[in-house]
Amino acid sequence: MRVSSLKSAMCNTAQALERHRDFEACMRAHYHVLLVPYSRRPFFYKSALKYSRLMVSFALLSQYFSTPLPLLAEVKTLCVTRRYCSKNSLESIFLLLRALGFMEVAPHPEDSRFRVYSPSDEACREARLMLTALTESLAQLYPEREIFRQMRDLDDRGFLALYFKGFAVILASELTVDVLLPECYWLVKRDAGHLLMLAIYNDAFAPDNDRATFRSSSYLALAKQLSVSKTHIIRMVQEGVEKGYFKAHSKTRLEVLPPFASLVKRFMAFSFAVGLHAIEMGA
Repeated sequence: MRVSSLKSAMCNTAQALERHRDFEACMRAHYHVLLVPYSRRPFFYKSALKYSRLMVSFALLSQYFSTPLPLLAEVKTLCVTRRYCSKNSLESIFLLLRALGFMEVAPHPEDSRFRVYSPSDEACREARLMLTALTESLAQLYPEREIFRQMRDLDDRGFLALYFKGFAVILASELTVDVLLPECYWLVKRDAGHLLMLAIYNDAFAPDNDRATFRSSSYLALAKQLSVSKTHIIRMVQEGVEKGYFKAHSKTRLEVLPPFASLVKRFMAFSFAVGLHAIEMGA
């Protein structure tokens, strides 16, 4: 599929998802499913879910499952070119993944200048847990599609192979969410940004909140739940106020404005669309 055709298809999917009657319920379910592994290893996940680091992990898995001999050098080139991280930061990430037992690295069998890598079984389990927050929401949105039931029966590597063979095409085509929706990056670029964004949205627009626009949770409660500092949240809110997404009425009262709600829904619609097309192409 041509890049322009794929982009058009993904944008159309995202628009259709936003109109789906179960879309908001799936957004909330996505948050709660993702919070389970996050709560077990918050200090790892708050960094791993920072968008730039998440894309490094996705680049590693895409390269591994779509090529016969995955090279760290090729992943490094892609990530530096896309400005996910600097070369030094990438080496630090690779060292951390090895220290945690998530990645194994060995010399190239024919050229010792290069290093080949593979994710460990533990890494595959963690990656699948994280992606389940996406695939289970997609299964609810598209109950007629057999592929989601089939994916549940796959082992971890089979599950990831299906997803990342398709995601590799999206990555090569430069059609990731940060490219399709660049205005979201200020939210997801920070530690725990993905979950923090959803936590504020879910709280402000909870079904039992009568659509009130004031966030009821305190900064401290959110910080404790996501294992980030209160200052971290305040800085995000201040940036949101400057961008016109929030209105601060006091130190504890925050009005969540319609542009923020729209941005979060569009971000999740594009996230689901990327996931859906990755699975369809991988299958």
